[in-house]
Amino acid sequence: MNSAIEFHDSEVAAVEPSAGALDIRFSAAYVHRSEGEPGRDPGAGYLQAVHLRFEHTVWSGEPADCVGKLSDGDLFLDDVNIGLVPLPYAAEGRVRFRLNFANGAELAVEALSVALAQAGEARFVENFKC
Repeated sequence: MNSAIEFHDSEVAAVEPSAGALDIRFSAAYVHRSEGEPGRDPGAGYLQAVHLRFEHTVWSGEPADCVGKLSDGDLFLDDVNIGLVPLPYAAEGRVRFRLNFANGAELAVEALSVALAQAGEARFVENFKC
């Protein structure tokens, strides 16, 4: 089964900066699962805790404000928009990332690597026929 996350309608529990890195913990990332291409082919939607980590990073935004439901988000690798991000995912290169929160907060990240991993069990939300 192939999986990918969609930032819109996902929920962030915490943004945790550390020396040269930034961790984003999603309490409920919206995950598309499909035997084919997630988000395009028939499959199902789930909510799942995931962990997103950036290394060698600079970022802007107030971590305390960057929690809750997302209204939008984008991940670019070497100027290519990844769209739905495969789960798991790891890449190195010129990483740019942006999250817009329903509360009006924004987080912007530039990094040299990114990694996305599952951090909990998935909860079924809905089926997609097409």
